[in-house]
Parts: sequence; structure tokens; C-alpha cells
Amino acid sequence: MAGATDVDDTVETFVVYDLFRAFWTRVVGLFFREIAERNAHLIPRTGPVMFVVAPHHNQFVDPVILLMHAMRRVYFLTAAASMRRKFIGFYGRCLRGIPVERQQDLARRCSGKIFLEDRFAEPTVISGHDTRFTQEVQVGMKLMLPNGVGQARIEAVESDTRLRISSEMRELAALELLTQADGTAYKVAPHVNQDDMYRAVYSRLNKGECIGIFPEGGSHDRTEMLPLKAGATIMALGATAANPELGLKIVPTGLNYFHPSKFRSRAVIDFGQPIDVPAELVEKYRQGGDAKRQACDDFLSIVADGLKQVTLNTPDLETLKLIQAGRRLYQPTQHSLTMAQQVELTRRFIKGYTVYRDLPAVAELRDRMADYNMQLRYYGIRDHQVETMRVGRAEAGALFVWRVVWLLIMGLIALPGTVINAPVFVVTSVFSKRKARAALAASTVKVRALDVIATWKILIALVL
Repeated sequence: MAGATDVDDTVETFVVYDLFRAFWTRVVGLFFREIAERNAHLIPRTGPVMFVVAPHHNQFVDPVILLMHAMRRVYFLTAAASMRRKFIGFYGRCLRGIPVERQQDLARRCSGKIFLEDRFAEPTVISGHDTRFTQEVQVGMKLMLPNGVGQARIEAVESDTRLRISSEMRELAALELLTQADGTAYKVAPHVNQDDMYRAVYSRLNKGECIGIFPEGGSHDRTEMLPLKAGATIMALGATAANPELGLKIVPTGLNYFHPSKFRSRAVIDFGQPIDVPAELVEKYRQGGDAKRQACDDFLSIVADGLKQVTLNTPDLETLKLIQAGRRLYQPTQHSLTMAQQVELTRRFIKGYTVYRDLPAVAELRDRMADYNMQLRYYGIRDHQVETMRVGRAEAGALFVWRVVWLLIMGLIALPGTVINAPVFVVTSVFSKRKARAALAASTVKVRALDVIATWKILIALVL
């Protein structure tokens, strides 16, 4: 994989890195009203560190927020497809990013449609209509169904209309597509050799440097973490197996946003307790085969547990809204909570709700909270306004007149700036939403593609 090898550790390289790091941290700092951190003191000051960051909710903004608070130089694994883009690739190379080729970025559409001729007798045999398997498909490639509902390795190509996959696709959505009368469209992706990428990572770690990785694989806007990829554990175990004296630390890092796509919103970055690489798992990794896979799975579970301590995870958006409403009503009124305290309180609410959600009292409270949220939306008010809504007509009329006058005065003062900056806000809004629609169409995990909007707002604003 061209470009994955490590770059020279010259003074000029680090100077360029520091300059671009300073530039981007200032830019992102202007976009957000506040970015708070928790437990940055837990980050090891020396030695190799791997920051495992989730959830990946804000595309290219997430790495910069880590750079703002990590206190050390961190080099990120970045999709090779992004590194090949002119603008993003330039900055990625200046920040010493390590390109990672992803199979989904190399996938291509093939001729015809495929189907399961006999899902019970031959579940691994794929047949095709108007397909050209012998010309377009090779053994070792990955067969991919639309919307990511299923994929499998191609074991054998028997003819233009018949091939065999390594394992049966058991997912219901995949079976529905493969048993349609007219079959389904499909893509194939070549096998990717990641040896150069692993060598680059091991080289950085052996030099005592820091690596940043987003183990979910890509950015998204779901309320829960995506299943973690095994790459981070393979790197950690592989590097330690090659150098037992490495002393690598894994730092779980959680990113929590308050309206991540909006200008002047807020964010909290939370660093967890550093995780050592267990010696017994390194030994199992060295054995290879099933023992190696088991070691990676076991370490991935340890890393996932660490991430759960620093992230907010709910099964759906409605549950998150319920928890946030409960937190707002519960928090003390005599003093304000910091953002970090709000995130910690929300995390504890989620943990308690997950355990006790089936109790009758909790179910009743859930229904009452849902009704409360609905009434707030109906009246167009916020929680903090509820207690002050009981006012007389005269007082309400006077307040209304005063606020209209105040609005006119402040509107006149703000008018010149609004006129000057309106084109920037309009253009960034239109283009970022267009990019979001394109990202949503190309993704199998995004809900509304809100994770790309802030990135494009910043990039377009810089150009303007």
C-alpha cells in the first residue's frame, strides 16, 4: 500500500505538524462555544500510547478535539480514500497520518444480479442472472450486498453464473435480498494487504509515539457505538508480541457532543483509565490460529468495556431524549453543573435505566416523561421556563412589550454583521447539507448523516 510507510522524523516534520495542529485546533475552537475535558491527567506523559476514540460522531472534527487536549503529538490512522483527496490528504500528511485502505472504499459494482438457488441444500452457492463471474470476480474477494446487510469471502468461481462463498449469509435482510424473484445487485471488493500499515504503526509505537484510532471504522450519527473493529487490538497485541518491552498503554477516549453539527455548540472529551496489554493475551496471540483470534476478541472486550465508561450509549434517539430530560429535571437548581458533570450524570442515568427499565415504577415514569417532553414541544418551551410560566396578564403584556423593544434595538445593532456574514452562513448550510445527503446515500450506518455537517461547515467557511 503506497504511502503507508513511516515518514522521516526530522525537525522540519515536527515543526510542520505543530504548526498545522495549532492552526486546526484554533479553527475548531472557534466553531465550538466550549470544549471541556475530563481526566486528561490520566494520559501517560511518556512512552507509546494508543488512543482508542469513540463514538466517531463528527468526522474530521473528532481528531482535532483530541489534539486540543492530549498534550502529546498524536498521529491518526486515516482512510486511504480520504488521504487521496487533494485538500484533506494534504493536511493529513502534514499531521503525519497513517493511511488505511478499507475494502468498502475499493468495492465496485458488477454485472447482473445474484440469488440463492437453494438456500437450504446449498446455502453457500450463489447463482447469477447476466453475471460474468469469471471475468469480474476472483477467489479471495469479498462479496457485498446492498446497504451492508451481508458479505462473505468468495471461495471458488465455478462459472459465469455460479460461485461459492466461504460461509452462509444468515442475516434476515441478506436472505430476503438473495431470495427475491429477480435477485439483487452486488459489489465485490479485493483483498487488502495491510502489512505496510501495520509496519508504520509498529514503527511509531516503538519510537514511543502516540497513535489515534477510531475503532468503529467510520463516522456515524447513531446514539450507540457501532461494533468495534479488531484492528486496534491486532495492532496492540502485535506490537507487544514483537517487542515485549514496549510498555504500550491503551487510553479509552469518549467524545460527547451537545448538538455536534451546530455552530457554537459544546463538547466534552473524556479520557479513561489507561489499559495495559495483558501478557497472557500476548502469549495467546503468538500461538496464532484460533488462539490468536481468541486473544484479539478477549482484548477487544476489555477495550469496549473501557470505552463504555467514557461514552453515552442508548439504543435509540427516544431513549436518549428521555434520559436527557430526566437529567435536566434531576440536577440541582441552586447551582449550575459543568458540562463534564452533566455528561457524567447522564451516563449514570443511562446505566441505572438500563438495569431497572422493566420495573413497573420505571415504566410509569418513562410514560410520564414522554408525555412531559411532548407537552414541552407542544408549547415550544424549555425545562427551565416551566417554573416561570405562571404570570399575570399585565406582567406578561409588559414583558412582551419590553422584549419586542429589546429585540428591535439589538436587531438594529446586529444588522450590519448579519448582512455581511449571511452569505457565509447560507452557503455553508446549503453545501454541508448537500454533502450530508451524499454521505447518507453512500452509508449503511448513518441515520441523518449529521456527523459530516460540522466538518464541511468549517472547510467551506475557511474557503469563503
